[in-house]
Amino acid sequence: MLSSYQRDALGYGVTLSGAVRGVLSLHDAFALQVSGESWYAPGDARDGQAFSLLGGVRGAVRPGARVRLALDVNAGLGLSGGLRRLAADAGLAADFSVTDSLTLGPVLRVGALFATSDDAPHDALFASLGVGASWRVVRTETPAPVVEVRDRDGDGLVDAQDRCPDEPRGDHPDPARPGCPLGDGDGDGVTDDVDRCVDTPAGPSPDAARPGCPRADSDRDGVFDDDDACPTRAMGDAPDPERRGCPDNDQDGDGVTDHRDLCVAVPAGPHPDPARAGCPLPDRDGDSVPDAVDACPTRPGAPSTRQGRNGCPGLVRIERGMIRILRPVFFATRRDTILRQSSAVLAAVADALRADPTLRRVAIEGHTDDVAEDAFNLDLSRRRATRVMADLVARGVAADRLRAEGFGETRPVVPGTTSAARAANRRVEFRIESVEAEGGER
Repeated sequence: MLSSYQRDALGYGVTLSGAVRGVLSLHDAFALQVSGESWYAPGDARDGQAFSLLGGVRGAVRPGARVRLALDVNAGLGLSGGLRRLAADAGLAADFSVTDSLTLGPVLRVGALFATSDDAPHDALFASLGVGASWRVVRTETPAPVVEVRDRDGDGLVDAQDRCPDEPRGDHPDPARPGCPLGDGDGDGVTDDVDRCVDTPAGPSPDAARPGCPRADSDRDGVFDDDDACPTRAMGDAPDPERRGCPDNDQDGDGVTDHRDLCVAVPAGPHPDPARAGCPLPDRDGDSVPDAVDACPTRPGAPSTRQGRNGCPGLVRIERGMIRILRPVFFATRRDTILRQSSAVLAAVADALRADPTLRRVAIEGHTDDVAEDAFNLDLSRRRATRVMADLVARGVAADRLRAEGFGETRPVVPGTTSAARAANRRVEFRIESVEAEGGER
């Protein structure tokens, strides 16, 4: 009970209620309904009971295939204590389909029994929460009677004798199956009794030696196998002009095919020569800085943004896929703090990377000596590599060009446990993972 008079003065608390409703669906989302409801409320002095006959409307939506949310509002006649009163209620229900006809779900309702002039002037308001079940009667259509057709496919043979009553026998009837055509499974116009490739159409280029079969093209490059020098390799976008159906080779893997490549055994690299297809620009000292822009073309160095220093010897050198540093990166003992004396060499690495954007990806690899536990050394090497990466990013190198990794003590460069060996093994290396040439990454 929600109203204070019934709850406090009459002592009505928990109330039992039930209802039976007849619903007429006018639309999937709208219906009319008639309800018979009864409420029973045990009280301190006497029990209360109400009966009502209501009419109303119901609206519903379907958020899912097997769930319906419904809201209904009703009003009508209520009987309580021998008096007739105006009654009204509203409800919210969630119906979950158990079968196509049966649904179950929770119901929340609120209602009112309004006081009359002959009664105590206190309306009765109540709310309920419970479970509702509904049985839906679905109108079904009566199927139309099937009218027997004596010759459904119209091929002149009655259905009782026709082995294929829904398929005309056509111009090539099957002598073994009355009323059926000879099969042509692939629809190429060659009947299955003579078709050597019953599941593959002959297509626009049939094989003269095999009725109903297309000329073979194993690599699907448009050149038939009997005319293809490479029947299992497609010729692709760059065919070999000397071997029909074959792709042109690219021995050095620089993306320039051999018939265009003026340096077939030498990759064009990150600095291709625009005047010689497939050839790199001359670089006598091999430091990845072409001679045309190398301030020191005969002495290996590294790329640099400094005036007059591009390609000249310094603290770093590009060599065999590595950025070699000629001075170590120093850290505080057992920590990842970079010492001030390493600023110059890291500045040189950053300068080389900024000067040559073709050095697309560089791995920063941290290594330790064999002092301390393996797990500590592995973690320390990772932290040091990450700290170096952060330093280079702070110096203007894009973060997506760098990757930090630690190997602990697993990759020593000098065997032994002497102080010299351990000093050599404590190091940071810069490995070039990919370079980007004019045609893309290599």
